[in-house]
Amino acid sequence: MVAALMLVYKYGRHLMAAGHVQNAIDNARGVMGFERSLGVFTEARLQDLVDGNVTAIRFLNGYYLVAHALVTALAFVWLYARHADVYRRFRNVMVVMTVAGLAVHLGFPLAPPRMFPKFGFVDTQRIFGPTTYGPGSPYKGFANQFAAMPSLHFGWALVVAWAVLLASSSRWRSLVLLHPLLTLAAIVLTANHYWTDAFAALVLFAIALTFDHFWERRRERRKRHRAGAEIDLSADPLGAARPRDLVAGGSTAAPPP
Repeated sequence: MVAALMLVYKYGRHLMAAGHVQNAIDNARGVMGFERSLGVFTEARLQDLVDGNVTAIRFLNGYYLVAHALVTALAFVWLYARHADVYRRFRNVMVVMTVAGLAVHLGFPLAPPRMFPKFGFVDTQRIFGPTTYGPGSPYKGFANQFAAMPSLHFGWALVVAWAVLLASSSRWRSLVLLHPLLTLAAIVLTANHYWTDAFAALVLFAIALTFDHFWERRRERRKRHRAGAEIDLSADPLGAARPRDLVAGGSTAAPPP
């Protein structure tokens, strides 16, 4: 399941990249204009605050490159092995979010901020490494650089945190919230995503949780229906015996005293 979802995500994004370059650039200008109108076009200024700290930048680059797939895969394995009920819900929410995200990538290709140095953005992965795109990247050849919206890095991190909070009873479970927070910092401060991409992922997460809510309610109704049918059958032992009596040609009436 983990491998299949990763392949659909990675190769699906690659297949959707062809022929979308100009649309992606035009859409990026539109997103930047939208953020300016809201007063939240602050990504480049935030980058300026950390660009002098090479250690921090390399850590965020690495987190963007590795944690997205690694943490998600570990969550899949842990939940499958230890928390089957939560695993089912985690899997369903991940599938809905990923498929919906790919649909948005197809309909709204978007160039990332790092492609616009004239607006003050710095491609930190190219300059400092490690890089997600280009030579030396494990995703070279099938990564779609124009699939910025929604940020499934952030979306998947939200789903992982939600599932761990559901499954774990440890007093340390709230530490899992660091994963989406670090992911948000990584996607913005490496200039791979806009704030709007993270917000779009949050909306998809809410939609996926809505689907999960309805699926769980439907599943509970079916369980109650099956349980009720079993109770009715066990409460009527004579009725359960009638087929045998009919085959024997006998009567279900009690024998005379």
